Formats: sequence, structure tokens, C-alpha cells
Amino acid sequence: MPSAPTTAAILYSESEVPVSLFADDTIDRADLTDQTTRALDEILPPVDPALRAEKPRFAYYSWRRSLIKIPGPGSFRRLRLDRNRHKLTAADLDTAANLRIGIVGLSVGHAIALTLALEGLAGELRLADFDDLELTNMNRIPATLLDISANKAVVASRRISEIDPYLKTTVFTEGITTENIDEFLDGLDLVVEECDSFDVKVLVRHRCRELGIPVLMETSDGGTLDVERFDLEPGRPLFHGLAGDLRIEDLVGLDRAHLTPLAVKVLEPARVTASMAASAIELGHTVTAWPQLAGDVLLGGATVAAAVRRLVQGRPLPSGRVRFDRDTWLDGLTDPRGESAGGSRGESAGAAESFARREIPVEEMSDLELITHAASRAPSAGNQQPWRISVDDDTVTIALDRSRTSALDVGHRASAVAVGAALHNARVAAASRGVLDDIEIVGDDQTVLGRVRLKGVGAGVRAPEYERDLRALLARSTRRGPGDGSPLGDDDLIRLTDVADTEATRLVPLADRTGLATFASISDRSDRARFLTPELHREMFAELTADPTAGAGIDIASLDLPPAMAGMIDVLRRADVMSLLDEWGGGAALGADAAARVRTASGILLLVQRGRTPADYLRAGLVVQQLWTTAEQLGYAVHPMTPAFLYALDEATARTLSKNQGDLLAALRREMDELCPVADDEAVTIALRVSRSDKPVVRSRRLAP
Repeated sequence: MPSAPTTAAILYSESEVPVSLFADDTIDRADLTDQTTRALDEILPPVDPALRAEKPRFAYYSWRRSLIKIPGPGSFRRLRLDRNRHKLTAADLDTAANLRIGIVGLSVGHAIALTLALEGLAGELRLADFDDLELTNMNRIPATLLDISANKAVVASRRISEIDPYLKTTVFTEGITTENIDEFLDGLDLVVEECDSFDVKVLVRHRCRELGIPVLMETSDGGTLDVERFDLEPGRPLFHGLAGDLRIEDLVGLDRAHLTPLAVKVLEPARVTASMAASAIELGHTVTAWPQLAGDVLLGGATVAAAVRRLVQGRPLPSGRVRFDRDTWLDGLTDPRGESAGGSRGESAGAAESFARREIPVEEMSDLELITHAASRAPSAGNQQPWRISVDDDTVTIALDRSRTSALDVGHRASAVAVGAALHNARVAAASRGVLDDIEIVGDDQTVLGRVRLKGVGAGVRAPEYERDLRALLARSTRRGPGDGSPLGDDDLIRLTDVADTEATRLVPLADRTGLATFASISDRSDRARFLTPELHREMFAELTADPTAGAGIDIASLDLPPAMAGMIDVLRRADVMSLLDEWGGGAALGADAAARVRTASGILLLVQRGRTPADYLRAGLVVQQLWTTAEQLGYAVHPMTPAFLYALDEATARTLSKNQGDLLAALRREMDELCPVADDEAVTIALRVSRSDKPVVRSRRLAP
């Protein structure tokens, strides 16, 4: 077996130096004692005479083949740390000389260990890292090309020993494991945790909490420093409780896709720098590891050293988090003459509309209450509910509300479809009570509405066949979770085609794997474009809500996001992060979830309408609702997956939807036309993903009619 590498200088008294070290001409020799003796003579205040009488030592650095004569430990320390006065007193340095500090992870940890050594803030350093130095580490680790392929802990230990051979260092070249953690922690006063492995981060904290050892962590992003005083708070949750009640056994076997969101939660995704947040999305796509800058890493060494100084000096250092963000500081540059050199930035926040109303059982509703309630339960893009419902004695009118729209609702076409779906619901509700007379559709450039004409309100005879349809409509839901990939049944496809093939519409199903793969690719790139287009991104997240009282918007819980994406939701909503991804040409992961959902589908139902007027979209909306509920009655989960460009009826219009992604949207529009050819007087109304799924239903909320 190869021998363990030498990690520190070998110290000899003058009488102990092997003769071979003097006789070997290949060994460099130096003598610092003349220079240090003069320095002792000049130092103020005058040194204790005992230091002058101290015998010199010899330090041998085998990896450099160098032998250096140096002052004894007392005079060496007195000289080396003289410039610490008056920031660290002699008493402070005596306290620090007894500190035993462990550092886990020697990338950021190298700068921390180096700074602690330089300032004389430890008597012993234990350094743990399993990894070897590579060229890609040398944008931030202050090592040399001669150190490449050496273990990182060994490199750090050697450098510290070349600064202060009297400072004890111990290396753990296998890193921290469940087998060696107790040996590593034994007798330590403090741990600085800087490793990349999230499970090791948890392991270290878990054991430190049990032993009452405080933990510091510097995150080289925005200068974030964490202090966890397990010595003062033995029950304190790990990572301040930001990632929940973590246990090491819960992390065994988790891959990076599951661990990364936990790590992001710990960092507070809304507060990490945009470049770091964007890089979290790009991991495994355009970057192989977390980005780090030398300046940030070196700042980390300084901030940890400042925290250790407070411990040494007995000053308060409570548990918590602080940020030393250089860019934020520089944004706050001020003229010393009192004139501001920079502006201030503010954020505005709007208040979300909320509602609360008592749900009346359907059986107890009056005819008009039931009809308006059923209309309000119709689906709409982004759950915007773009309608105004008005009632008189014999008419229920559902009119398009043009204020509830979005950039993708080109020509209010998606809204017209929603009005049509609401009209269908109202028609079925009226029929179930035996009060339906007829419906009327008005759709032109000025007015888009559907009207249900009634007869004998309050005196109708209930129709059981329509009551069954009504129950299906009221139970309808959007289920966005992945399917099991089972094929669309032939009989089911016939039934769905019968529903969709009307005078107003026809069905184009994508049920083969080739068609699904093509649509998955379109969905992937369409979603990415939506994320990376500022206005579309803003609108997308404006649609989402976790507010239990919100009547509009899509409940985040209903998205059924995979763990990796759910943990990143606060990163994904950040406009600055998306801007960086667009600048980098990145963001490949942004559409991956949409593509994955299509690939697990039983089929995609493309409803094609005849005509392109507002009235045509409204009529198609009636069929959309029938198609949706029929699919649910056949046991399918239904999820509208309308591409971003769908309501732009030509490439030129698609291009206007995004300044930075317009060409892509136009190209996707062209691909969609090839996948689902339509005549000049036709248009695709909607794309419904149908799948077999056992995911629970999360009902969309509704505003009061």
C-alpha cells in the first residue's frame, strides 16, 4: 500500500535534525533566525526575555525538500501575530490557541482554514475532504499547479504548515463518513461545514447537535453566513428548520434531483443571487457543479474568521443567518460628501383578491342559483374565469370579460372558449331542472356572449338524464399529474370522436407514440419559451396561488410538481433568474416537466373548430366541456396543455408574443401545423392531455358568480 502523504512540517530541535538533511545537496536550507532576532529587538513593547532565550527549531518540508531554521514556538507566534494587535489582544490569542476547529470540505474550506491560520484563531485544525485537487478547482482554491491530483485536505494542511509549522493539522482524506465522524468530532470546539454533499451536511449537524458543538457554514453566494449554536440550543432544528425536520436516514438513497431542492430551500430561494438560482436549474445541463468565485470564497474565509473572533472574545454570536453581499454593498455606494452615488431600488407588491362564500348544496339551490353556479364551474385558461354572469327572470347571460385576459389569449380566443364551456354548463343545469328553452350565441368584434333562455323557472320538472350530466360537470377537474402511459382504448377513442365530431368541431387524436413524442417536444420548447419571456413568465406565476381564500388562479398544489421542481418553485418564479438563463442560452430543464407529462399520457385530444370568429371559438367551447367530461366518465384524468402560440393563428402573430423567443414560437407554430394540419377556415381550439392516473383531485377555486 502507498504510504500516507506528509501533510505537515516535521519539527526538530537543533540536536535532533538528522545528519542526512544537512548532507543531502538536493535539500534546500534556509535560516530565518538572524532576521527574526532583529525583529524581536525592534518589536514594541519589548518582548519577555524568556522569548529571547528560547531555542530555535528546524522545520522540514518533505514535499518541498526544504529545511528551515525558525524561532521557537513562543517567539515565532509573538512575531507572526504581532500585527493582530489591537484587534486581537494577547489574551484573545491565548484563548484562540486552545481552540480545536474542524473544517469539512476544503474548497471553500481552504480559504477558511487559511484565514483562521493567518489570524492565529486556532490551535488545532482538522481538515476533511475525500476529493483531489483538479484544474477546475483552481478558480477559487489558492493552490498551485504543483498541487494538482493531491488530496484537497492535504493541500490545505501543507499550505498552513508552510505558514505556521507549530499549528497542528490533522487530515481526513476519506472525507466525513458515518464510520469516522465521531473520531473527527472528538474534542472539537467548533465545526465549519463547507461540503457539497447535502446528506453529509445533515450528518454533520445531526451529530454536532447531539454533542453540543456549534456549526458555522459560509455559502459563497451573496456572502451568506449561518451560525447554528447547538452548544446553546440543543434542540435547535437543523438549518434553522428551513428544510423541515431533516433526518439523515430519510436522505439515504436520494439522488441529486431530490437533494437539490432541499439544498435550495436551505438557501432561501427568493434571496440567493440570480446567477446561483439559475445555475441550480442548469445543474446537469450546462453546468456540472455549483459555480463559485474566488472573491466570494475568500470573503467566506474572512466572514467565518470574524465569527470565530467573536467566540474568542466572548462577544455575542447567536444562531442565525447574515449576508455579506458585495454587489448589494456596491449598489449602495455613497459620496462621502453626502451626495448619493446610486439610486435605491424598491419592490411593490399587490394584494390578491380573495373571497369567501358559503357553499349551498346543489339540491337546495334555486333554478337560477344552480344555473349560475354550474356556469361558474367551467374551465378557463389560468383559471381566470373571464366572464360576467348576469340574471333576469327568464335569461342567464354569460358575457366575455375582456379585463381577465393574458398575452397568450390572442384576440380573447381562449376566453371565448371558456365562455362557451360556461354556456354548456348553464345549458345542462337548466335542462336538469326542466327549465331550458334555448341558447343564443353572440360573437363579433364588439360582443362575445352566450345566453340561456328559460321557461317556467321554479316550476320545471327535473330530468334525471341531465342531472347525471350535471353531476359530471360539477365534478369535473383538471388533473395535471403524470399518467401511467397506458394506451388510449379503441372503444374510448370512438366515444370521444363521436362527442367531438359536430357541425362546429372535429377531433384529431394523438394516440401513437410518435405523435406523442412530437407533441412532447413542442410542449417542452413552448414551456421553456414561456419561462424565458418576461411578460409570459410574469403572467404564468401571477396565475398561481397557494392562498386558500383566493377565488381565482391555479392552486400550486394542483400542479402535482415532481419533487425537484416543487422545491425550486421560488427559484422558477424569479424574473432575474430567467433573464440570466435566457442570456446563457440555458433553461433546457424548464420544459422537461411538460414533456415528461405528455410522454406518460394515453393520448392528446386536439379539438379542431370550423371557423375563426369569436362565435366559432365560443361554440367550440361547448364541445370542449362535453369532451372533457366524457373523458372523465371513461376514467381518464384530463389536463389542458395548450401550447403558448396556439391562439396566434399565423407565424407572424406567434412571433409577436415574445421579443426574445418569438422566432422559436413561430417555428413551433409551423411544427404544430405539420402535426395537426388544418384548413384555412379552421383552428385548433384546445389540446387536452388524457391519461390514467390515481393522483388525488385538487378542485379549482371559483369567484362568486
